[in-house]
Amino acid sequence: MTDGSRPRPRPTPALLASLRKGKAALHGQRANLSLRGKVELVLELQRVCLPLIERQRRLAPWERPWQITA
Repeated sequence: MTDGSRPRPRPTPALLASLRKGKAALHGQRANLSLRGKVELVLELQRVCLPLIERQRRLAPWERPWQITA
């Protein structure tokens, strides 16, 4: 590195194992959700992500989320 900063240290095997274990647990929780829960999760993620995308560019009609109320 030319700016004088030191390179980041490599992650330890213990850290990587912990991250993999957490990721597997999260996938297991999501796989056990009901269909309704999975749809609600997708809609929640759309409500978070689409405004961020819309700040960069206009959304196409097919990208707009459905107005669903439960």
